[in-house]
Amino acid sequence: MTSERVMRYGGPASILGGVMYVLAFVAVYLIYFAFADEAKGTFFGEHAFIHIIDVATFALLFVGALGVYRSQAGKVGRIGKAGFFLTLAGFGLSVIGGLTIIVVGLAVGDEATLGVLDIVTHPLAQLLYTLGSAIFGVDLLRKGSLPKMGALLAAAGPVALFALFMLGFQQEIVPIMAAVVATGLGWAVLGFGLRAERGPSGAAISIAEETIRPTNPAA
Repeated sequence: MTSERVMRYGGPASILGGVMYVLAFVAVYLIYFAFADEAKGTFFGEHAFIHIIDVATFALLFVGALGVYRSQAGKVGRIGKAGFFLTLAGFGLSVIGGLTIIVVGLAVGDEATLGVLDIVTHPLAQLLYTLGSAIFGVDLLRKGSLPKMGALLAAAGPVALFALFMLGFQQEIVPIMAAVVATGLGWAVLGFGLRAERGPSGAAISIAEETIRPTNPAA
């Protein structure tokens, strides 16, 4: 996929990925908390089911992050670039791990998806994109041309969520939901900013090109 296409599809992917990030948490809450008894023993209660949503979410965020980064080429520094690659690694690991859990879960069973496979797909992947999003988001906030609020939320949301998990607040729905919404909203805002930056036709807008473009009065 060319850089032009990455930037063209990066905006919509980031928007949809941000929305699905929130919806994935809502699905987790409904399945494992609100309707845990009803979901138990059904396909909806299986580990593989939630990862069908997760894989789609992180695949979209992967493309969205690529688009955001390409649109900011030459603006973010080396530290921001390192943060971007950490973010991409975390999103990519979530997709690969999620796909593996789906295949193993459906072929063997839920119990086979726990242990090392679950650790790689969840805590390790989350650690990577938490660190990466914080670094990349701060660099975008300082040097980027995309909406500052989006960069701030995309940076702070994953850090807040990871901190809540590490401090043992896994059952605290309200603060966790706030962190999840902040993350999803951050990527969605960055996606809208990327679309606006590229214009309604999807082509990059350059004021300099518009200024120096020759005109022909007789045309």
